[in-house]
Amino acid sequence: MKKIMLVDDNALSVEGIHRNIDWTSLDAQVIHMEYSGASAIEAMKKIPVDIIISDIEMPDMDGISMSKSALSFNPFIKVILISAYDKFEYAKRAIRLGVYDYIEKPLDYKYLYEKIQGACALIDQEQHNMELLKASRPAMTEKFFLDLLHYSGKEASYHLSSHMQYLELDLDYRFFNVAIFNVENAVELKQEMSIQQYEILLYKLYDSIRNYCKIFDSFYLVKHFDRLELILCQNSSNANHFLQSIHKVAASVIEEYEGSSLSLNIGIGNIVSNLWNTHLSFESAQHALEYRFFFPQKNIFDTREAFGQNLSLEPFSDATEDELIKLICQKDYPALENWIKEFSSELLNKYRTKDFIFVRTYTLLGRLLKFLYELNIDTKDLEEKIANTYSRLHSFNTSEEFFAWLSEICTLACRKLDISLKTYHNQLCESVLGYIQDNYQNNDLCLQDIARFANVSPAYLSALFKKNMNTSISETITVTRIEAACKYLESSNLTLKEISEKCGYANQYYFSTSFKKHKGISPSGYRK
Repeated sequence: MKKIMLVDDNALSVEGIHRNIDWTSLDAQVIHMEYSGASAIEAMKKIPVDIIISDIEMPDMDGISMSKSALSFNPFIKVILISAYDKFEYAKRAIRLGVYDYIEKPLDYKYLYEKIQGACALIDQEQHNMELLKASRPAMTEKFFLDLLHYSGKEASYHLSSHMQYLELDLDYRFFNVAIFNVENAVELKQEMSIQQYEILLYKLYDSIRNYCKIFDSFYLVKHFDRLELILCQNSSNANHFLQSIHKVAASVIEEYEGSSLSLNIGIGNIVSNLWNTHLSFESAQHALEYRFFFPQKNIFDTREAFGQNLSLEPFSDATEDELIKLICQKDYPALENWIKEFSSELLNKYRTKDFIFVRTYTLLGRLLKFLYELNIDTKDLEEKIANTYSRLHSFNTSEEFFAWLSEICTLACRKLDISLKTYHNQLCESVLGYIQDNYQNNDLCLQDIARFANVSPAYLSALFKKNMNTSISETITVTRIEAACKYLESSNLTLKEISEKCGYANQYYFSTSFKKHKGISPSGYRK
């Protein structure tokens, strides 16, 4: 039932409206009859109303001022203003203020009834829409986080700040991160089972991730058909601690689903300290996943580890060029050749002069060189090769010759990427060996210390070192200590206890056991 307030300094006018409107048929009831604007405001504060029917001309507070106050309390209240004067200025002010309608005296009660009926219908419609809005709140929240991932800084702040307050989202945190959980075999699973079965699997993964993420201050998951995007918020004392926790969660999820029907890859983005820069973390997580072909034995990809540094955060401007970069990284030569054929066909159909084709290709190569430069790969020879060729473009007699040259450039880029990755791996292993050599005397030396020194995760370092050196880090530490002990036994008169301490053993007996295991003879026997 709609609650009605009648306001007029003329009591007869109030009584006339009250008696001449069939309120029952409108499912409405007059609960306030007030004779000044000020008393109307006080009455409305005590018992709110849905519709106000008020005269404009009143001595203490006119109808316009009263309506302004009423609408400030309840923007959805419907106000019908009545005036004995045909003043366009009144109507204009009322419309600008946002009142429902404006009518003139003398009153036609039938006309007033129709206006009240329209106001009641509008209230019903708005209440229905409010229910729909309330029901759509989860969808609005998901849309908020989707936009947060895809809008850039200022744009995100401009579009989303007001929605954050409405959705009651408290996102005042020190650090933010995005991790992408990608179902690698989504297409195959959908073919093998029903969509319903597949979606249930995905929701199970959703629940698992939520369970592991309880360690964070706040998080939100965005679900897609083939992946889940996780937004994490944390007030950690430092970013490294936050990142270690993220890796721990990622490792737990991978371990849980190892051997299951879901084949998972996880991309972990950069840590950002501003909510409106979350898109940068999202983009870097996407880029990390794009380079998973370098590490087929891995499931977790951190932007720091793909090439030992953060990847470029600048979004790619052209999907076609995106594909070329991807194929070069994958060293997929057949697909690369096919891409060049399609690219050449597109250019030849689109442009009818050689100059336009050369300019378009030059732009493409600039993008490729920029990509290699961002990975700290020496591009000097490639730059010279491109510059020399563009100084003699007239030497190309056919388009086939020109695009064969482009294919050669792309092949060289593939080789550079491969060499760069191997160089990085070798340098990382060499630095680890040097660190062990300098710190083997420390009996607390462990994988975590070395990984912190190398600025990579322990799991990644362990797998990489073993692959490149054919031995584990723990074994390397032991061998280094035993070799150092041999030198002391050969060239000094130190006691076994003193030697064990100098070589990083807290316990002389453990030292003797370890020495005998590796040398087949006790330390004393070796010295003799």
